[in-house]
Amino acid sequence: MHSTPRLAQAITVFHAWMEDSDWWDGNALYLDLDTAKTHAAYDYEGDEYGHPDEDGDDEGANIRPDFTWEQSGCRWHLIDHGKDTGIRVGETTVYRAATPREIQQQDALRAAEEAARATQPHVPLREALEAEAARRFTTA
Repeated sequence: MHSTPRLAQAITVFHAWMEDSDWWDGNALYLDLDTAKTHAAYDYEGDEYGHPDEDGDDEGANIRPDFTWEQSGCRWHLIDHGKDTGIRVGETTVYRAATPREIQQQDALRAAEEAARATQPHVPLREALEAEAARRFTTA
């Protein structure tokens, strides 16, 4: 019988892509968020507007992008002139096989979490939400 190896996080990267597009040239992974956003915007600009000529002769110079980034959930969305471009940048974790020491640490953490959960009294969700709402209302 073959068992699936346990995993550990190797690195976190930032993935730039265009929603509903399998061909966009800017689809790439980056080590930091700022680089991912900068290159995603640059690649989108090249696709939509073309990049200005180095000598300054650019017939399309009158129409240039007006980019902003908006965060929604765990993703960044590129906005151009107030419209969503479909360009996204999100955090992605890359995994590798866990070492024996990491497996021991994972098991110890899981056991500690289960022990902590076992010591807490069970309260139905409705009661917990009502209590929290009452607490917030009286302290606001």
